[in-house]
Amino acid sequence: MHIYFLLTIFAFLPFGAYLLSQKTKNKGLVLGFSFFYLLACLLIYTGNFYSSNPYQLKEVNKKIIQKISSDEPIEINLYNELTAFSEKNLSKNWIQPYLLNALSLKSFNSAESLISIAEDIYSEPKEKVIFYSMYTLLRDTRFPLYSEARLDITSSHPTNCNQNSSMVRLDIVDGPGVPIAENSFSNTSEYSLSNKNSLIPGFDIASALLNNESIEIFIELNCKDNSEIYQFNSIFIFDPNSPLNTYKINLNDWSKRKQ
Repeated sequence: MHIYFLLTIFAFLPFGAYLLSQKTKNKGLVLGFSFFYLLACLLIYTGNFYSSNPYQLKEVNKKIIQKISSDEPIEINLYNELTAFSEKNLSKNWIQPYLLNALSLKSFNSAESLISIAEDIYSEPKEKVIFYSMYTLLRDTRFPLYSEARLDITSSHPTNCNQNSSMVRLDIVDGPGVPIAENSFSNTSEYSLSNKNSLIPGFDIASALLNNESIEIFIELNCKDNSEIYQFNSIFIFDPNSPLNTYKINLNDWSKRKQ
């Protein structure tokens, strides 16, 4: 960018010579050359010739901020203009502060459009965690009640099972096979799983609640007192009107695993 300032200053030299000299000939030629020289510098600076043009970036940024302030969707074509005037990785980083700005203003139409853009931008497998985290932030801001969603399970354990360890897993019925929550417990008959126990941000208990999904509860109980292993498996349907759901396991619901 500095080179264009230097060229602009250099372009003023003919003007200086014109003004300081009283006997300058071809004044029109000097004036005309300087004018077109300055015009060329201006076009280079404000045009598409310079890939990191701060003027163009400022204009695109202004348009996006205005749309966020008005809670209007951000078109993909508008956001792609950032890539035209900056490095691709830089435009990836910008979408996150835009999203935070939209969420702080409760501009959910703008935020949802940014999430759609982010899904295409963060295309690499290692970048998907960033996208899922952004999606979760939008969901929890828009539906704050479900950000604390959890399932509390109480159990009547088999006899002689005071010393125990348990593995609890929640799966969506006919889902992708990735649990929405998973955790291990020791020496307890009460299990509580929340969004924090998900393996993938956004693919959690809250998402199952919002989508009215049926889930499968699977528990493996290892009783250290008698070296027996018990299992529990059942289908459960969340109450979509409450972020807190409970489930009771009776003594006869457990089945002993064959050794």
